[in-house]
Amino acid sequence: MAKLFTKSALGILAAITAGGTMIGSAVAQTSSSANLISNPRVSVPNFDIETITPILSELGIVHTVNQTSNGMRYVSANIAGEINVKFLPSACLTAGRSDCIGLATMAHYEGGSFNPQTVSAFNQKYQFISAGVVENGKYAFVSRYDIADYGMPRGNIASSVANFYVLASKFRDEVSTSSRTVSLDGYADDLSASVLNSHALEAMGVTAAPKTNLDHHLANFEATAEIVKIFVKDPTSSKNKIVNINTK
Repeated sequence: MAKLFTKSALGILAAITAGGTMIGSAVAQTSSSANLISNPRVSVPNFDIETITPILSELGIVHTVNQTSNGMRYVSANIAGEINVKFLPSACLTAGRSDCIGLATMAHYEGGSFNPQTVSAFNQKYQFISAGVVENGKYAFVSRYDIADYGMPRGNIASSVANFYVLASKFRDEVSTSSRTVSLDGYADDLSASVLNSHALEAMGVTAAPKTNLDHHLANFEATAEIVKIFVKDPTSSKNKIVNINTK
């Protein structure tokens, strides 16, 4: 079985991203030529846990299936012994638990003095993922949302994981060398407020349930910051530790 996230493979991925270049098609070509995953063009129907875990196993990524204190099931993975990542099946059409057509991938970090300006700059530089801060800047995170309304090739999922790992690593390195200048949660709090407003409407009896596939995805886009807050407060959830290099 090919192992994607060995140190040698990481060197290839790092070279692809040198100079801030997005890895997109290059990773796809590298993965194809190296046969890093079998049947890369075969499509899977959804992002259910039973669908994505075999792909993670084939990539050689250590992972477990976990559940938060509020009952949310997700896959917790450690990539290359360096980055802890959560894979959360989302926009689940069957009883809110299966036939999931969305996949939220995220990594959150603690222990640093996170500079919102650095986070914002990273967020604008890399369109593949989103970056933000929560809890008044005590935690930073990067996230990505994949869509499988009509299925998703296995190779695309593998490439998405590889892309996410490389940029999550770059994010860790950038925030660990920045100094904090202001204290703002920025857009993360705005998204949280939107989700809380939706919950308040439901509590008052106003139906706000998603009606279309797009509605399902939009609901999960806005929920990212709240989900991160659930993870950072959950004692069973693994976190990534930041050690600031710049102490000024």
